[in-house]
Amino acid sequence: QGEWPYQGKLVNALPYPYENTVEGYEAAGTNLKNPIAKSPEVIAEGKVIFEKMCMHCHGKEGKGDGQLIGTGKFPPPPSYSGPLKELSEGKMFHSITYGKNLMGAHASQLTKEERWKVIHYIQELQKL
Repeated sequence: QGEWPYQGKLVNALPYPYENTVEGYEAAGTNLKNPIAKSPEVIAEGKVIFEKMCMHCHGKEGKGDGQLIGTGKFPPPPSYSGPLKELSEGKMFHSITYGKNLMGAHASQLTKEERWKVIHYIQELQKL
């Protein structure tokens, strides 16, 4: 999976340095920055991951209108172009790692690198 140094810590080493608490979420939001350089190739890889892992709830454009939400059994997640428009990449990483609200943790399903790549793609959806 690789490890990336950030402010003297290996933030992608196990264990993840931020606890699953409000304080951990806020600290991750302040301190974590995406260690993977943004490029068209990385964004394309992030899109593939998003389509496999996220689109069923978040929808094709991240508007909270995914196919699973259309069943009426679950409330829609916030839109990337609405309440989550300014969400920092550190908070995104923390949320994907531990889960947030009804979204479950994805740390066992996505490598750290995959989480960072999907975040690059989510940032593109935040622009819509």
